[in-house]
Amino acid sequence: MHPLEKTLQVSTVLLALLAGCATAPAPEPRAPEPAPAAPVAALPPAPPAPVRVVAWPIQAPLVAVRVAPPPPAPELPRPHSDTLPSGFSNPMPGGVVAGYQADTGLDIAGSPRPVYALAAGTLDYSEPGHTLWTGRGDTANCVRFQLDEPIPYQGHTITHVYYAHLSRLSTLQHEGEAPRRHVEAGEMLGVSGVARHSPHLHIGLLLDGEVEQYWGTFLLADEIRRVLGGYRNGDRLPRPPG
Repeated sequence: MHPLEKTLQVSTVLLALLAGCATAPAPEPRAPEPAPAAPVAALPPAPPAPVRVVAWPIQAPLVAVRVAPPPPAPELPRPHSDTLPSGFSNPMPGGVVAGYQADTGLDIAGSPRPVYALAAGTLDYSEPGHTLWTGRGDTANCVRFQLDEPIPYQGHTITHVYYAHLSRLSTLQHEGEAPRRHVEAGEMLGVSGVARHSPHLHIGLLLDGEVEQYWGTFLLADEIRRVLGGYRNGDRLPRPPG
């Protein structure tokens, strides 16, 4: 090759290289690399959780224990009636003495009202029955009690008191049932009622322990009036105070 051609060829190559350098984009600046993070200090290990020790009680052997039943609740005091001049308690305060002379007992008339024991005694019964008057409208509850202190009367002894025609009873005591309940003088036994369409209480005083009420074993109405204090028909028994 001619030396001049060789020179031109070299010049052409150089120009091409220069032209390529002029059109190439400038390299973008590189972001600075972040500084290395500071080493994190290692946390100390957590202390172990405390262990709770529970001491279980030692189970004692089971022993059968007999527990006494609780004592019965005390009985509330009941209303009492006042004492009559004769010494007996008022059987039906406010009632009117009634009946007829040869009746088998004394009738005390009045709308249903409280009935009280004439004297202290022990119940034979306090229940429905023990009366012939059991028709429609009759209140057939009866009470009989044996007196603590029998009462002498004309060669006999009054031993039992019998009440009939009560509409309500304060105590239910079946005949023959034990224990028999004791009642105090003037203690409320129930409420009077009705027999043969007449509101009244029938009172019988029985003699010498004979309780079946055969003729001659009880006082008649006029005799009971005298025993209670000489009352006459139409007399009103004292009313309760207040």
